[in-house]
Amino acid sequence: MRVAVYPADQYGCGHHRLIWPSQELINAGHDIDLVTPKNRHLRLSVDNRNDTIVDVDLPDGVDVIVLQRVTHRYLAEVVPIIRAKDVAVVIDVDDDLAAIHPANPAWHDLHPNRKDHVVDAQPRKHSWHNLADACRAATLVTTTTPALQRRYAPHGRGVVLPNYLAEHYYGVDHEDNDVVGWPASLHSHPDDPAAVGNAIQRLVHDGARFRVASQSPGVGAAFGLVDDDQVELSDYNIELLDWPAELTKIGIGVAPLADTRFNAGKSWLKALELAAVGVPWVASPREDYSRLHKLGCGLLVEKPKAWYAVLRDLLRSETRRRELSDAGRVVAEQLRLANHAWRWWEAWDHALGLQRRRDVAQVVVG
Repeated sequence: MRVAVYPADQYGCGHHRLIWPSQELINAGHDIDLVTPKNRHLRLSVDNRNDTIVDVDLPDGVDVIVLQRVTHRYLAEVVPIIRAKDVAVVIDVDDDLAAIHPANPAWHDLHPNRKDHVVDAQPRKHSWHNLADACRAATLVTTTTPALQRRYAPHGRGVVLPNYLAEHYYGVDHEDNDVVGWPASLHSHPDDPAAVGNAIQRLVHDGARFRVASQSPGVGAAFGLVDDDQVELSDYNIELLDWPAELTKIGIGVAPLADTRFNAGKSWLKALELAAVGVPWVASPREDYSRLHKLGCGLLVEKPKAWYAVLRDLLRSETRRRELSDAGRVVAEQLRLANHAWRWWEAWDHALGLQRRRDVAQVVVG
């Protein structure tokens, strides 16, 4: 089986979901053509009369094409064309793009009915509708969580591939400290700080430090602080491989998620990253965080008014922080990508089997 993999980007999303798993599989001897966004070689034939895709030239001998976050109309249109060539198409999804918060810049880029939908007299081609269309037509849909399976693979042709961690997350030293940290950015999580109530404000008043592992103007106010001067902001240009070391500057990690449809599909990645580098974490009881907690690490807090007491008690107890740190590392050890990359190959092989079943091909493509 030969697989061509097309990550959507070369940042965290592309690496966690496709680049790092593919590299593990390549090292294991599997036949994978990993195509970065800068080296795309899918040649599309466009009918300029109605601006639609009519054909695509595929890499020689490929059996499975893996695409990620398909929001462009051309890519959505090409899925059934590829399948008609008896090549399986796998779509990987890690967020419910139709449920993005309107304050998130991605909402403006992907909303199908935005007022600036037409640019230079041509309709803009990115939309979350295109992702839904691509998933309906795909041979198989892989997602980070069961919630996203329910959203994007109601046809039943789907596999959950949880987020696992690459090797550079392991063996990283962490020194205990009094810094409460939020490893997230306000622009992509605008309504999540409210989940902790006034906990951060009270903790800072008590003398704790608060750090945000990204550049997020206005993040202080979002957590009830007077201004951003009360927030330690990390370097904006953190290299992807340096991210685990950046997380170790946090003493206690917080991962609040508002109870929204978008967050219902979020994976356990942030909490897992913290666990792997020895940072105790406290999170909202969304589905995937609860799943990670049941494996034996972290703390869950539902009510906004309860966050302060939980975090205060952790700040006061070095012993409890050490226990949570050790437990987190034990759980994270079970979730090394190197030990789970085979799941991607198994899913892609399953997609090829589905594609070659005449009944499935006829229903979706025919």
